Amino acid sequence: MEYNKKVIRNGRITMGLAIIANFIPAIYVGLRYDVMPSWGMIFQIWGIVAASYGISWIVQPIAYYPTMGAAGSYIGWLAGSCGDIRMPAAAMAQKVAGVEPGTHEGDVVGTIGVSCSVLVSASLITLFVLLGTQIIPLLPEFITSSFSYILPALFGAIFADQARKNLKSGLLTLVFGVAILYFGSMLGINGGILTLLVILMGILISRFFYVQGKKAAAK
Repeated sequence: MEYNKKVIRNGRITMGLAIIANFIPAIYVGLRYDVMPSWGMIFQIWGIVAASYGISWIVQPIAYYPTMGAAGSYIGWLAGSCGDIRMPAAAMAQKVAGVEPGTHEGDVVGTIGVSCSVLVSASLITLFVLLGTQIIPLLPEFITSSFSYILPALFGAIFADQARKNLKSGLLTLVFGVAILYFGSMLGINGGILTLLVILMGILISRFFYVQGKKAAAK
């Protein structure tokens, strides 16, 4: 408990400083070249972004927290690419270390995994910024076109790894998830809301099997 309090205190400070730092380049460009947008335009752009990604501001922290923990969450959101890099890194680190998400050991290992992913990605990004613009155009088209499948493949692998721990819960979540996405898209429901419904359904199903297991063990 004391550890989490320190993490939250330091996390608030670092995140606050990061938010301020994000505005410095834009403010500099605006003042230097006199191209500052109006407040109306700023809020209009923010509204477009919120409508497109706002649901993920709620869904992702809730969904990723059990694996990443408090410290890993602060580091992950500060570094960026939380869903496609930080979360898989934390999950794989916990699998290799043989610890469960949501435990104190899992939080520590998840934080280590996230931290290592930041170090590796920062190093690779620096390398590819220097060399990538010359290498990527030389790659065959079938390789560059496959980049769009990296994120679904990562999340599919994570789901399969977690689902095998409880096949009934995993299969039922998959069935209900497909049903929600299929019928929800037919009704024209926003994709972000559908994602939230799938996650909530997965939580409810996992909770149901957990309670049933506790009752069976108590008999």
